[in-house]
Amino acid sequence: MGMALNIDATVDAISKSQNLEVILVGRREEIEGYLAKKHYGFDELSIVDAKNVVSMHDNPISAARDADNSISRGISLVRDGSADAFVSVGNTGAIAAAAFMRLGRLPNIERTPILGVFPSMTGKPTAVLDMGANVDCRPTHLLTFSMLGAVYAEQIMERENPKVALLSIGEEGNKGNATTKEAHSIISKNAEKLGINFIGNIEGGDILSGKADVIVCDGFIGNILLKYTESIYSLVKMLFKKGRRISFLSLIGGLLLYPSLKRTIKDFNYAEYGGAPLLGVDGNVVIGHGTSSAKAITNAILLAQQMALAKLPQSMLKAAEKLGELKNENKNSGNRVVRS
Repeated sequence: MGMALNIDATVDAISKSQNLEVILVGRREEIEGYLAKKHYGFDELSIVDAKNVVSMHDNPISAARDADNSISRGISLVRDGSADAFVSVGNTGAIAAAAFMRLGRLPNIERTPILGVFPSMTGKPTAVLDMGANVDCRPTHLLTFSMLGAVYAEQIMERENPKVALLSIGEEGNKGNATTKEAHSIISKNAEKLGINFIGNIEGGDILSGKADVIVCDGFIGNILLKYTESIYSLVKMLFKKGRRISFLSLIGGLLLYPSLKRTIKDFNYAEYGGAPLLGVDGNVVIGHGTSSAKAITNAILLAQQMALAKLPQSMLKAAEKLGELKNENKNSGNRVVRS
């Protein structure tokens, strides 16, 4: 089922985009059999054989060390220049570990966050990172996430001078736990040098307000936030279906409200945003939800193409070099504001 869904989504992505070529990585015989069964024949499709498949329960490090599974082989294609981006809806930990081992982190980047996209009241989505790759973060890691998120928002989301905020329990800089309070201080002091338009803290109630283009938090909070937002999508769909069945008047009301409700449901549907990019590695990597629909996978592929065309890693590298310069300045002055 997973292979079939991936292939169907790939064919859909190719039909929706120009100059898109996709390499299917997996068991060649099975892929060729499915392509023949569905009568898929595209010049834009090729196959690279990988004998092993990584399950959701496999140990990430062990999977990343196996050179002959689809995740490792696919990421190696990016490393070797045979592909411009890698997309997978597989084991998130294995993808992150394989990307770290085979692509490596950009210079001066200590942690590689996963970026998610949330709807907002302005109609423009908000980027939130980290979504779970780093459950324990130092304040300096949150500074790095701020910088990477700003580059992504500018290059991919087309936001000019994107507004970056730190998620906390109050707008004041002295609100929050020890990590967020120190992070607020560090980001504030270094934002201008790193090209970050830092607007300060943002509270949970303003996440969907559109006040910020980028919201930064550790992966522990980010993953909880992600799962909660996904549950809102399921809840709205369930309540709408339930309400229509109560009475004739409810049915009429539901029909009148259907266009706006449909837009709301669509905004909260992760399939609309495709996948979540892993930032800070030396290559384009997009990670999809383990239960992704064909539409979500299609959009993840199209996002990866957009990242490749924008040359996102090159822009990230320039930002990372600025971070290195800042570290050297602090080291020479005896100030350890930015440290590993």
